[in-house]
Amino acid sequence: MTFSLAINLAFRRWSDFRGRSTRGEIWFFILFETICGLPLFIVDAVLFSSLPFYPLTTMFWIVMLCPTFSISVRRLHDQNKRWWWLLLWLIPVVGWATMIKIYCSPTSAY
Repeated sequence: MTFSLAINLAFRRWSDFRGRSTRGEIWFFILFETICGLPLFIVDAVLFSSLPFYPLTTMFWIVMLCPTFSISVRRLHDQNKRWWWLLLWLIPVVGWATMIKIYCSPTSAY
């Protein structure tokens, strides 16, 4: 899977919470979010430092919310896990480590 194909798939399947996503698909999408989000954060910090929030970064993450959830749910399905495993992100350290391990694991047999 190439970077551009992974991003294209993530946005085309933004509302698809069924099916599966590969490791490459989710990690390229996370890389894309980082590449786009970090410069927006820096621009916000420079231009809008007097505001209590960063408008460009906030708009970016609102737009990315649904594609991020859908690709995460599909990756969990690839590991034969249900959507509610996403709630592990709310548990500091242990939950984060568990989710990263799930995201890094190879595709499980059907």
